[in-house]
Amino acid sequence: MVEHRDRFCRFGSEYVEAAFAAQGRELVVVDSAEVDDDLVRDMTEILTSMCARRYGKRAAANRARHAAARRGRRRSGGGLMARFEVPEGWCVQAFRFTLDPAEDQARSLARHFGARRKAFNWTVATLKADIAAWRAGGVGIAKPSLRVLRKRWNTVKDEVCVNAETGQVWWPECSKEAYADGIGGAVDAYWNWQTSRAGTRAGKRVGFPRCKRKGRDADRVAFSTGAMRVEPDRRHLTLPVIGTVRTHENTRRVERLITTGRARVLAVSVRRNGTRIDASVRVVVHRPQHAKVAQPDSRVGVDVGVRRLATVATVDGTVIERVPNPRRLDAALGELRHVCCARSRCVKGSRQYRERTTEMSRLHRRVTDVRTHHLHVLTTRLAKTHGRIVVEGLDAAGMLRQKGLPGARARRRGLSDAALGTPRRHLSYTTVWYGSQLVVADRWFPSSKTCHACGHVRDIGWDDHWLCDACLASHQRDDNAAVTLARYQETISVVGPVGAAVKRGADPKTGPRPAGGREARKGRSRKAAEQPRDGVQVA
Repeated sequence: MVEHRDRFCRFGSEYVEAAFAAQGRELVVVDSAEVDDDLVRDMTEILTSMCARRYGKRAAANRARHAAARRGRRRSGGGLMARFEVPEGWCVQAFRFTLDPAEDQARSLARHFGARRKAFNWTVATLKADIAAWRAGGVGIAKPSLRVLRKRWNTVKDEVCVNAETGQVWWPECSKEAYADGIGGAVDAYWNWQTSRAGTRAGKRVGFPRCKRKGRDADRVAFSTGAMRVEPDRRHLTLPVIGTVRTHENTRRVERLITTGRARVLAVSVRRNGTRIDASVRVVVHRPQHAKVAQPDSRVGVDVGVRRLATVATVDGTVIERVPNPRRLDAALGELRHVCCARSRCVKGSRQYRERTTEMSRLHRRVTDVRTHHLHVLTTRLAKTHGRIVVEGLDAAGMLRQKGLPGARARRRGLSDAALGTPRRHLSYTTVWYGSQLVVADRWFPSSKTCHACGHVRDIGWDDHWLCDACLASHQRDDNAAVTLARYQETISVVGPVGAAVKRGADPKTGPRPAGGREARKGRSRKAAEQPRDGVQVA
């Protein structure tokens, strides 16, 4: 029993309350007239020191948190509780800003990048040693997890993180989040390999995680705890250990949400992107439930392509928008070719070689930024304007595997520059934000080859304009595809697997291990079998 909580807080009451909560007990606040002031002060000091000596300051709070979580699980039926659950009406969103660090901050960021690689490589080596010990003598090992390996890391980091020249331990110079991020990445890669071996992971086969190397692996680090905040001046971000770093652009987009209580910072990821360092602030944002769509009854079909970035049409056959493709990669090819030729004449590792490599990185960064900007503007405008949007479930990765046909290399370059799969991914979350709906047509739905006037399907190859054999209607390829998509019905039957469009590789499981070139081929080659017999690649 305490006199009142305000006075008790001056003596570290949070630790005492945490210790009591861990044991299923609680504090009772009584009237000040019932208890002598000196007695309360003496008992407070005794209990505070005893709690800190018994559990430690941090351990007392952890015990209380775990006890509360256990009580919550018992009330809900005994299931495991997730670490973080997004509340209803909220969503997780990321805001990216380019950092402008000082020299000492840039060096600190580089140390954090290296610390993450060090922890990742140590985890990979530890997992290899554990597997070898198990295969040699059947020694049982704990199931690899972030919690288990972080404990093992804390016991050996004084021997692992030692400067070879000075002999000093350097791990205190970096945040603990850098090491946790590296260990967590290695553990995730390990389980991706295990599930791929077992055949329960969709997509391509995944190998055992390999060690990271400076210069080849992307420099990155993530912070999920510690001092992370967007400063009120809207020009700085505060990161653990690194300090307050200036940003190139204004941060009012996220700072305004945090100030009004509509957002909360969850994590900050820092990544080197070419010659710049970007910070992605991941926040949980409150989104209003009411729709913001300008035309909620509007239904449109969106056809993406290389000639045009997108073609938007309505159900009545009216094309309302034709968005041109900026083709930034084609515009930068001449300059890229010049820089690549200049770098090829330099000695690898020299100053000139590094400068030319930096120029190449800047060019690629510019192309990526322009492409991303146009796609974000397009998808946001569509999500805010129309109530129902129909897009194609294209297999963009499969389209990039087209080989052996005339002009295939230039066609693949154009497909990559257009980023055909990105608009669908952007619309998948922007439609949720603004209250519109997204319909993904089946991958095998022949939108370009179906006449929107009579429904006749014709093989048109790569022709831009074609004539319907049934009704003799003339169509432009992209306009006809957009109108056909606008009239698409979710229950329509098409050739091929029927059902809701899914992510690439989500249906098939990992297949058997290939022969690796030691088995004689039977029949036609795989590349030849992928091509149609008439020599025309069907889109």
